[in-house]
Amino acid sequence: MAATSHELALRYLLELSNDIRAALLYDRSGQLLAAAPGAPPGRLAELGARLLEEAGALAQEEAETVELDAGCEGGWVFLIRAPEVVMLCLTERSVLPGLVFYDMHAILNDLDRAARAEGRRLEPAAEASGVRGAARAR
Repeated sequence: MAATSHELALRYLLELSNDIRAALLYDRSGQLLAAAPGAPPGRLAELGARLLEEAGALAQEEAETVELDAGCEGGWVFLIRAPEVVMLCLTERSVLPGLVFYDMHAILNDLDRAARAEGRRLEPAAEASGVRGAARAR
């Protein structure tokens, strides 16, 4: 999926939940894929990298989904380490964690569904051009 799809998904998350002030999406190696509402300040990106390491350490299996939440100055940080990507959100102090995680999972499910659909769409085109195994559904 193109980075613009990731950015649009994060913007939609910010519209979906008024409590989320910033959202970051990383690949599993820690590479920032997208951020909303804009480029993250250095401190947030640093915090995200540290939480990403912690989530990896907590996972008992590579494909295991891990949820973390932590209080910090001025709000809360929520992180979901999914099989393909990691999402981090920064919120105000008085939020309902269950609702924040629900919204985050909804967006991650949408991204996963779109990636699988894109893989299915690319597969027939690759076969038509004689290229085998060029794109696979996840």
